[in-house]
Amino acid sequence: MMNTTIKTKNKNLFYGLVLFLFLGLGLNSCSSDDSSIPSAIEQVIRVDDNPIATKPFQFTPKNTFPENTKFFWYSNNVLISEELSFTHIFTKEGEQRIALRTVENGTEQFYAYIFKVLSANTNYVTLDLSTFDLSNGQATAGGTIWSKTYEEDAELHSGIFQFNHSAFPEYYTWMGFTVSNSNDNSNQINQEGGWLQNQWGSMAQGGVKGKGTPFLVSFADHKPDASLLQQGEKIAVERFSSTVKITDSKNQYAAKSVSLAISPWPYYGVLHGDDYSRKFVKGDFFAVHVYGVNKAGILSSEKPVTHYFVDFRNEVGTISQDWNKVDLSSLGEVEYLLFFLETTDVGQWGANTALYFTMDQLTVDKIN
Repeated sequence: MMNTTIKTKNKNLFYGLVLFLFLGLGLNSCSSDDSSIPSAIEQVIRVDDNPIATKPFQFTPKNTFPENTKFFWYSNNVLISEELSFTHIFTKEGEQRIALRTVENGTEQFYAYIFKVLSANTNYVTLDLSTFDLSNGQATAGGTIWSKTYEEDAELHSGIFQFNHSAFPEYYTWMGFTVSNSNDNSNQINQEGGWLQNQWGSMAQGGVKGKGTPFLVSFADHKPDASLLQQGEKIAVERFSSTVKITDSKNQYAAKSVSLAISPWPYYGVLHGDDYSRKFVKGDFFAVHVYGVNKAGILSSEKPVTHYFVDFRNEVGTISQDWNKVDLSSLGEVEYLLFFLETTDVGQWGANTALYFTMDQLTVDKIN
């Protein structure tokens, strides 16, 4: 679930807080004092939880509220809870809104949480790394990494997903994907071993399921020349590092979503600069581009999905350290997903920003 802490000055670059002026919710009054919500400015927050229609769904906001706050949750004009958390059953799929009124020392605040409700007969397949075996993994700051990270011919699988992995043991180098459960997100530039020995963290300090849970780390290619990604032409998938293949050849799948978070190495390089990269200024960005390749071997959509880990194109702002769920549905039916990073800090020998990102809960939809 995304961080829904409400701070208007905290510009979450990808699921940011949006303020809307509503002419009135028209909610039914349940008492003379607390139940009706008048016309007001609402703070509208889109939430990444995907409840299933007709099944109970529990939600606890990550907003920070004072201890003496009173809560009034509404669904379809009906008061459903007066606790911080609520349990609810959505009766239909699609975007649904739950309204919240808080009262604290006589001051009222109004919020609306928007959920995307899925059909009960969904065929979604989601990457689950919770059982990935890291018991004999290589130790790193805050955890361990996949034991085969530096094995030349090792294959990385989880469920129907195969994550490209290549290694050159003699040079202690790897590319593509590996798995980590490191909870460390500190700046390693002056620590023993530096970034090369401690490149396995996520600023989120673990996977989507919490601190210290497994997630994917990718050492990726910089976005290639456009000639290598031409619409309608065969894509040489094997040329690229950060690729994912759906190995279930009996069924067809459409891309759905993926959770992404920035890695510590590029995060601190962007903030402060390091031995290779410079501090970002207005106009800079650091982004990931996701392309789909279908079973015919051609791009599945005209445009990739682009997610900005750092977006200073218009002004220098904050950088999200949380997991951000990215919608991949525009990519359509896919057999491969290709991930490329792009930075504005590029020198004579290529990108100066460390080309790492972290990933979890890749989801596809079995469409036949």
